[in-house]
Amino acid sequence: MGWVLRLVETGIDSPPRVIDVMDIEAFGDLGDIAQLGLTLSEAKQILARLQRMVAAIQADDHAVLRPDCSSCGQACHVKDWRLHRVATLFGPVPVRLPRFRCAGCGHGETGNSWRSYCRSTPEFDQLRAHVSALMPYRVAAGLLEHPPAGRDRNEPRDVARPYA
Repeated sequence: MGWVLRLVETGIDSPPRVIDVMDIEAFGDLGDIAQLGLTLSEAKQILARLQRMVAAIQADDHAVLRPDCSSCGQACHVKDWRLHRVATLFGPVPVRLPRFRCAGCGHGETGNSWRSYCRSTPEFDQLRAHVSALMPYRVAAGLLEHPPAGRDRNEPRDVARPYA
C-alpha cells in the first residue's frame, strides 16, 4: 500500500485537471518514533516537486494570455519556448516561458516583465542576503569550497545556472 500526492486544479468552466506529483511509500508502524511522519529529505522532495509542478502550470496558463504588440497593437502569437532556470526556496525550477512575435509587423515580445538578469525569486534573494549577512567570512569561504548538490566543482559556470 502507498500514497499518491495529487494536485487537482478546479475551475468553474473547465473540467478538473489532475496531476500526480509523487508516490509515497507505505509508512511504517509507530514502534519507533523515527517512523513518525515524513523525514526532512522526503518533505523537501515533495516541496521541490510541488514547486516545479505549480511553476509549470503557471507557465502553461501564461502562454494562453497573448500580449498585444507594443509597435502596432495586434495580438502576438507564440514564436517559441525558452527554458529558464529560476532559483526558489525549494530548489531550482525549470520554467518553459513562451516568446511571442507579432504576426503583423514581426516585432518580438515577451509575456512577462522579468528583467533579463533575474534568475531567482525575490523571496530567495532576501533569504540569501539575510543568511550571508549573519555568516562569518570563514564559514562562507568554507561553504564555497563545497559545491551545491548536483554540480561538479570543476564544471564551468553557466549563466543559466542559478547557483553558479
